[in-house]
Amino acid sequence: MKKIKLCLQVAFLLISTNIIAQDVIVGDTSALSEGKAMELYNSGINQANSHNLNGAIESFTQAIELFPTFEKAYFNRGSVKFQLKDYKNAILDFDKAVEINPDSTNAHFLRGRSYYELGNSEAALKDFNRATEIDPTHADAYYYKGTIYFLDNKFKEAIAEYDNAIKNKPDYAYAFNDRGSAKKQLNDIKGAIKDYEKALMVDGKLSFVHNNLGSAYRANGEYELAIKSYSKAIFLNENYFIAYNNRGLAKLEKGDYKDAIKDFDETIMLNPKYAYAFNNRASAKYKLKDYEGAVADCDKAISLDKNYAAAYLNRGIAYEMLRKEDKACEDWNKAAELGLKNGKAFSQQICN
Repeated sequence: MKKIKLCLQVAFLLISTNIIAQDVIVGDTSALSEGKAMELYNSGINQANSHNLNGAIESFTQAIELFPTFEKAYFNRGSVKFQLKDYKNAILDFDKAVEINPDSTNAHFLRGRSYYELGNSEAALKDFNRATEIDPTHADAYYYKGTIYFLDNKFKEAIAEYDNAIKNKPDYAYAFNDRGSAKKQLNDIKGAIKDYEKALMVDGKLSFVHNNLGSAYRANGEYELAIKSYSKAIFLNENYFIAYNNRGLAKLEKGDYKDAIKDFDETIMLNPKYAYAFNNRASAKYKLKDYEGAVADCDKAISLDKNYAAAYLNRGIAYEMLRKEDKACEDWNKAAELGLKNGKAFSQQICN
């Protein structure tokens, strides 16, 4: 039975940043309003650091009312709104901070992050570029530029930005991980493995990196190493259903069908709506000549995803083994309709 392989990666994690970036100001001013504004600003910083975010916003707002060109108050109010995921209003504050101080690296960076969270990659990239123009050592801005290029399938450009991030932050585990994923997309499996290993040298407890390393080993046909890496990911995160699924795929490709089924069982127990695991388990059951079981698992996969072309293809193959050619042809035609070339090939070869 043809196996439809799914190599799932966790390529990206939004990094945590200390976004209340400004220190408390000790002001010495003769203007009463500005002095009061500084007092309120400092109060806002303390409230934010104590996780009283709404109180911080109120203090920053009062400071701005007294001192309308108080750039740091705009920036930090925007930072707090960013923490609250109020990205649109955060952008308004960062706009004002940039208007007052066009060379504010942090305002450009966090405005870029806000645009990124809202799905506006073009505006985000513009801000990240400006941040690195102002501060060529801003590793996080390079990292997010790499992320945008990666998601746009511009893997060479992504690698160049991750290179810059790592150059300025040599212990940047996420950048090593994501550079590895970009290399893997370009079929540079050895390069990917090296980068995942470097990420783990920085932080060996990143379960998603162990999973990605396993997928790179699997792509290279090194199944024992793949299984070892997936097992480490599961050890670090016992609910990591993707790692169970991927370990099952490694075992399936290795020919260990019964153990593969156990991993797919575990995947399904952790996430009963994960259609890929049902399709993958169907492949293992097919290998064990459990054709009825394969059909049942494909049924479930299709019930979860009506457009799952691979499940139609595999169900059709199982139906053929059960001598139900009409149903097989119906499934292959459906797979072809959904864009799977193999569906058309099976249909032309066997049907009519």
